[in-house]
Parts: sequence; structure tokens; C-alpha cells
Amino acid sequence: MEKKTPLDTKIYPLDDDWADFTVNLNDGWADDVSLVYPEGRWRPEGELTSVSTNTEEEPASGEQEQTTSSSSSNLASPKKVTKSKGKKKRNTFRTFMIVWLGSLAIIIAIALGYFYQFLERYEAAYQISRPYHDMDDIMSVFESRDIDTIYNMLTLHPVIGDFENEDTIKGYMLSLLADKELTYVKGNHYTEDYPEYYIEADGYIVAELSLLKSPVESHDYGFPVWYISSFEFYTIATEECRIEAPENCTVYINGIAVSDNYCCQDHIELEENVFVQPYASLPQVRDYYTSGLYTAPTVTAIDCFGNPSPVSYNAETKTYEVAFSSASDDAESMKQYAIDAVTAYANYVSNDSPDDALDGYFASDCEILAMIKANTSRQYYTAHHTPEIKNVEVVDFIVYSEDVYYCEVYLEQHMLLSWGGDPEIVPTDAHFYFVNINGEWKVTGIQY
Repeated sequence: MEKKTPLDTKIYPLDDDWADFTVNLNDGWADDVSLVYPEGRWRPEGELTSVSTNTEEEPASGEQEQTTSSSSSNLASPKKVTKSKGKKKRNTFRTFMIVWLGSLAIIIAIALGYFYQFLERYEAAYQISRPYHDMDDIMSVFESRDIDTIYNMLTLHPVIGDFENEDTIKGYMLSLLADKELTYVKGNHYTEDYPEYYIEADGYIVAELSLLKSPVESHDYGFPVWYISSFEFYTIATEECRIEAPENCTVYINGIAVSDNYCCQDHIELEENVFVQPYASLPQVRDYYTSGLYTAPTVTAIDCFGNPSPVSYNAETKTYEVAFSSASDDAESMKQYAIDAVTAYANYVSNDSPDDALDGYFASDCEILAMIKANTSRQYYTAHHTPEIKNVEVVDFIVYSEDVYYCEVYLEQHMLLSWGGDPEIVPTDAHFYFVNINGEWKVTGIQY
């Protein structure tokens, strides 16, 4: 039986002593070993220094056994830990970070508040600079039908002729807006830098407006202020006026006298001129014409006596016809003279007056008088008693000039026939032309 070599109890403890066995690892066996470092890598500078891993002093040999033997019993009880300087530094850094992060959060919150306020102001400035706000303001003027303000805003005013004025144009513009639904839309050439709009009335364009950025004004943050660069109201002058009037009348369009510049034809002779020649001539007629009117004109006329002349509109010829006046200071005496002349004429035809009964009313060498006297039918007129003149009426009375007038007279002769019976009624409707010859009115012609 091989004899076991006894263990060195200093190096290897017996089985019962393992609990209290300690080994000195720092036995110095590798103190003479040289450390080799790879080329080009990190290596320490100078001599390596031995560093103890124990933070506390080694206990005495007697105390070591006591500590070892009692280590198992001290495991359950906490040891008193002494605070290190590194932990203090960590607590100070943590406090600094908390304060710094809190301050940073407050700064960020304040900065965000200012940023949001900036965004609100920026958005408000942007919105107020949009051109449709200007259009809304302009449309409010249109909605109120403030035609004076609209007219003053126009950059291109309508061309006004000789017979119209601003009030006429404003009335015409107002007629295009009255009882209409007003809207506006973007124009065909709309851009952000040059906004163009159409203003519509019941879907029809009545105005065109363009805006430009003001070179001297702006909103906050440089947003533009707009001004009206062009504003045109679609005023189309489609009306025209033709007038036919005697040359001795003064014609007015909308209260404005029409000059000879608008005369397109003159020396138009009246057909009735044959009834007064060769003793006088009826005034000739002139034609006037003008166009470029915005509204239907009002035509008036004044005769040679300063009295209003009647004006009528001929729809077929689209002409305003100025008639000769029926007013005269001596109108009543002139009418009565015509009644007397027609009465004499009727009694002469019925053979109830002598042969020279008409001589005082007609011009002495008047051709019509010779024809009346040459008519022998009066000599064979039915026998009757002297007629009674009734129902006398001046149907028409025209004063052509100071020397010529015309009168239409209607009257009835109520005559009792010689053989009895009911009275016969003989009507006479005479169209006489009178000329002032040597200060007396004389009949120069009869229109049958």
C-alpha cells in the first residue's frame, strides 16, 4: 500500500479548516514577467505601479481569525457605509440637470407662446392682405347702390356727349343694378400679383376691376396693401336720335339746344307750300341726327314765337317729329277769322250770298278764288230758305310763321227746303291757308 505524502497544512488546509482558510494571491510569482504589447497599439507610459485592491487596512493576525470566524454571523447585519466623494458629485450633477431641464422647459414654453402669437399675427396680417377683402368692401358699395361713390371710384369714366351729363350716366348705371343680384368672380386674367374681377348683375358682367400692390404701403410682415389700378363700368351708349323739325324752331335734346352741327339734311320743302305760294313760303324742314346716347333722349322744341311745339315719335321711321305750334298771341282772333271765311265760303257755294261775298277773304288774284267763281253749280243749288250755321268747330290750327297759318273748320248748314219737310244738314269741312298780305289775313289756298 502506497503511503500518501502528508499535505502541507500551510498550503492546503484540512477539510475542517476550509471555512477559515485565506489565500494570499499576491505571492509575487509573476513579478518578473515582462508584458508584451502589440506594435502600433496602446501601451502604458513609464513603469507600471502595483495597486492594492484592498480599500481598508489589513487586520492583525489575531484579528483576522476573529473576523473570519465571525463573518458568517455578520452576514445578517448591515454594515455602516461611508459616503464617498463620487456620490456627492453625482447628486450635485443630478440637481444641476433637474434645474437645467426645468429652466429649459420654461424657456421652451415661453418661446412657444411667443411663436404662437407670432403665427396668429402673421396669419391675421396675411388674411387681411388677401384681395378678396377689398372686393368685399367694394361690393358693399354696390349692394347699397351708392352710385355716386361707384362713379367716383371709376378709373375710366364713360364718354359723355353734348346732350348728357354725369347725372344721366349715373342714372343709366343705376338702371343696370336695380333689382339685380350682384356678385363678383375672378377675371380671365387673374393672378396673385394682379387680381382681376368681374362684377355681375344677374349673371351679366357690368363692371371690370383690377387691383395692384401699393408701392408705399404694406401690412405687417410685408404683406401687400391693394389699390384699384383699373375700374371700368360697362356703359354702352346704344341710343341714337333722329329729329325732323321746322327750320324756324329751336330743338332740344335733354334740355340742350341742338346746333347746326347735328343737321344732316336741310332745305326740305313741305308739300303744303303750294297753298301759300307765291304770296309766301312755308318754313323748310331740317333733319338732325346724333348717336352715342346712354338713355332714350327727351326731345323738345320751341317755335318762332317762343312757345312749345308738339313733338311725337314715329316708331316706323324711329324719328322724333316736331310739329308746328298752335300757339299764338292772336290765336283766337285768327281762328274766328277762319270761321268767318269758311262760313262765307259755305253760304257762297249754297248760293246764299252775293257774287262778291268772298272777295274780302281771298287774295285778289288768287287762283282758287277764280275757280270758285267759275263754278256755276251754285246757280242750280236746290231751292231752300236761308240756312242756319250750327256746330262750328276749329278742328286744327297751325301757325307756320308770323305770316302764315292754317285752320281747319267744320260747320253745318241747317237749311229748310222750299217744299217743306225736315231741315237738311249740309256739312262743310274746310282746310284754309292764310297769308298776311299788307297787314291783312287773306285766303291763298284750300286743301280738299
